Amino acid sequence: MAIAKIAKIQIIGTSSNKDTILDILQNSGKVEIQDITEEKEELISQKNNELHKVELQYANIDFAIKLLSNYAKKKSLFAGPITLSIEQIKEKAKDFNYKKIVDECYEIEEKITKAKNQITGNENELNNYQAWKNLGIHLENLEGSYNTSTILAAIPSINYNEIKEEIKKLSSLISIDLVKKVQKNSYISIIFSKELEKEIRNILLKHKFTEPELPEAKGLLLKYCDQLEDEIRDNKKTLKEEEAKLKKLAKTLDDFKITHDYLSWEKERLEQENKLTNTDYSFAATAWIAKKCLPEVEEKLNQETQEYLINEIELEENEVPPVIIQNNKFLEPFEAVTRIYGLPQSHEIDPTPFLAAYFIVFFAMCLTDAGYGLLMFIIMALILKFIKMGPGAKKLVKLLMYGGIATFIIGGLFGGWFGLTPDQVPESLTYTTDAGEKLFIFQKINSITDPLTVLILALALGFVQILMGTYMKLIHGIKEGNAKDSILDTGTWAFMLTGIGFGILAASGAISPDLAVIGKWCVISGAALLVLTQGRKKKSIIAKAISGILSLYNLIGYLSDVLSYARLLALGLATAIIGLAVNIIADLVLGIPYIGWLLMIIVFVGGHLFNILINTLGSFIHSGRLQFVEFFGKFMEGGGKDFKPFSKKNKYVYIKNN
Repeated sequence: MAIAKIAKIQIIGTSSNKDTILDILQNSGKVEIQDITEEKEELISQKNNELHKVELQYANIDFAIKLLSNYAKKKSLFAGPITLSIEQIKEKAKDFNYKKIVDECYEIEEKITKAKNQITGNENELNNYQAWKNLGIHLENLEGSYNTSTILAAIPSINYNEIKEEIKKLSSLISIDLVKKVQKNSYISIIFSKELEKEIRNILLKHKFTEPELPEAKGLLLKYCDQLEDEIRDNKKTLKEEEAKLKKLAKTLDDFKITHDYLSWEKERLEQENKLTNTDYSFAATAWIAKKCLPEVEEKLNQETQEYLINEIELEENEVPPVIIQNNKFLEPFEAVTRIYGLPQSHEIDPTPFLAAYFIVFFAMCLTDAGYGLLMFIIMALILKFIKMGPGAKKLVKLLMYGGIATFIIGGLFGGWFGLTPDQVPESLTYTTDAGEKLFIFQKINSITDPLTVLILALALGFVQILMGTYMKLIHGIKEGNAKDSILDTGTWAFMLTGIGFGILAASGAISPDLAVIGKWCVISGAALLVLTQGRKKKSIIAKAISGILSLYNLIGYLSDVLSYARLLALGLATAIIGLAVNIIADLVLGIPYIGWLLMIIVFVGGHLFNILINTLGSFIHSGRLQFVEFFGKFMEGGGKDFKPFSKKNKYVYIKNN
């Protein structure tokens, strides 16, 4: 339950065994290879050509998967991912002739794209020509003749008669035909002598007319539009035919996914191989490995070859190793919370074991409904049981399952049961306190009628967590060899905060009032030490005194951090009140004749489902925020570099043990 000790090693082996050694290292997933290559340009170019070839194959496979995924049959939720051994993956990938199918996919995709573009273009044309479909003039005649001209105009319908009269006054040899009239616009064709064009256009311009852009074709526009509709039908037919081909090819989707992951291994191997230094007879690699994993890797190598050498080497000046955080199976799901913030640096403390209890309790206090917690636990447990998932998803589901258990316990203590009140359940499930208040069995606190108790509990837990973070910083500083500054800068605050804690406990009656004296003197002596020591690096006595006195202002920061935990009360109340509101609305709609019972079920189930989802998200976010801001800030800087081992990474296929 700490950050693993990392060793920097040098691996030297014979060229004839390079592929075997790299394969063992990749299978182990325990080694991160560093880039140290200083090879000649010709050799690098040769390696890059191999890598580019695999990258092209990888890209083609990826394209086929994305295309065929839209046409494959949807798998059952309980089907799970493809699960194979390494040997089965290799065998299937090598036997699968994907190149021919990829070429077909590219050809089909091109046809589909072309057909869709033509359909879109034709539909846009039809839309533009819709108003002019009944035009009685052949398209090739729109340019007019030697003596006549033609204008097509879209004009406001309200001005149609006025425009018609004005144009008719110019000459009796003008033909005006109404092609189509709609509510706003009228579409007209005007045939006239050429010498009248300027005057006619002036009249039209006065009424803000627009001219259409019609196709350069022969015959009636109606016939042209019919041709467009025929093309649309043909292209839609092509789409169906090509999509049917894709549905047939989609049966090979699993083979593509297997090949994709196999090629990703090959790509990774070539990328790592480019980091090696090579000679005619040997190769060398510099790598990181967790010290405890070194014997395991050596044992696997020894089973295959003795022609290698592994030496542990010293770190260079200012060189920082990557970080591996290691926790037991129970704590592993909480690593997700740590990783959201970022990894600790290699010399820092892994906060995962220390945040786990706080995170899950704060999560439960935010959700604070035993019914929701029980439902969450059952759902997550069923998912773990029947649905196959990757390691990351499994950890998240486990974390939510833990959250369900904690919420069930804390929700029971707070009396949260799907927003119900004690009056709405059988008497056997309730009891009456000495004060006459009716509560659920096992309920000790009513967060709605007694929010102050919940607030005090939240602030107390926050104070304890912040105090723990302060002590963790003190211990870490001492271990790092900075005992003097750690004791004077952090230890004095830890001492003073401990005294404040004693005072609060004594005032609340949790401990003997006589112990309040201890707390008082801890606070006084802690404050005195802060004043005397916090200006020690200043040169003048006055500056030392001022810095010491001003350091006490940091107490406001600690108080502010503690007050941040009040959000636990706010979110807990939000969950309870929304649940209560859902029940009230469900009860109201129940009175609606005939369909009231159906509406009541919809409101109750939908409302509580919404409440669970939105407040589970809020509980996760806000509980995490308290860790990141209030807790981590006390002892951890963060920014550690993640350990990225050379391994067989999978996107679609999960490896099973042989």
